[in-house]
Amino acid sequence: GSGKTHTMFGGEGCEGIIPRAMTQILEAVQGQADHGWAYVLEASFLEVYNEAVRDLLCGQEEREGKKYIIVAGENGRHDVTDLIARPVCSVEDVRAMMLEAQKNKATAKTDMNEQSSRSHTVFSMRITGTRSGGAHGQEQRLHGSLHLVDLAGSERLQKSHAEGQRLKETQSINKSLS
Repeated sequence: GSGKTHTMFGGEGCEGIIPRAMTQILEAVQGQADHGWAYVLEASFLEVYNEAVRDLLCGQEEREGKKYIIVAGENGRHDVTDLIARPVCSVEDVRAMMLEAQKNKATAKTDMNEQSSRSHTVFSMRITGTRSGGAHGQEQRLHGSLHLVDLAGSERLQKSHAEGQRLKETQSINKSLS
């Protein structure tokens, strides 16, 4: 493959974009504590597999009966119903979520890649900051979101020799990228 997943998640002796971004965010959060700000961070992992949304922080049996629907949320943001969001206090929290997400992610061998991502993965971080006694003694509240996306491997059908389930996956991947 082209290394998209490795770039996002990292590997042996190499930090990926997700843990590096979280390190910077957590350092900024700690720095703002001196200015009276308190932050709550929550993260989720989802994948888009064959045009369906799946939660990567719960196993297959836990997904039974859940409906993952993208809905317009408050403050102009979008949410996914039934999606697990976990609190984040350290980079280790994120690393544990990354391991769980990797375990639950759809991958398969193709003629072009031994371990090909068969889905798009989205890491989302919701950040809420509050500070009491701001201007005129009122509480200030800030909301932010960070979404980091690991795109599935786009493969030419002729070169991948995909058949059956791999063919359906490749067609869904290519369709979602167009």
